[in-house]
Amino acid sequence: MSQSAPHLRRHIGAENDHLAQLEAWHSSPTAKIFCAKQNNNVIGYIVGNQHNALWVIEEMALDAHAYHRGLGKGLFIALQTWFTDIAPTSIVIRAPRYYAVEQAFWRALGARDWTETTWEANPLYTWMILSSAPPPKPI
Repeated sequence: MSQSAPHLRRHIGAENDHLAQLEAWHSSPTAKIFCAKQNNNVIGYIVGNQHNALWVIEEMALDAHAYHRGLGKGLFIALQTWFTDIAPTSIVIRAPRYYAVEQAFWRALGARDWTETTWEANPLYTWMILSSAPPPKPI
């Protein structure tokens, strides 16, 4: 994503900061990380955490060089199922404001724009919200 969006390029120390954040999520009792592997290589992961009374999708990354149809949706469904089993409530997503592909992905899963956040405002990101319960399947 940083190749197509210069404002998301790495800054000095970003990798160490990111690894520290992943470790914090990994050790948190309110967070969950699901990952997908292919030939023992991680090709995607998603991180969810509880913030106040809401579930927040903190981060999702997919390896663009190892495409698998439905990988993003599969990771989301695994996390959504975990959220629902723990405490069904709304799911909030922090999506890059100028990355229409990611926003379209979340909208296809039922997300809508959400402006009621009180904990972070950032011009590079937008907030979206969706139900933690999977939508009913058509008959």
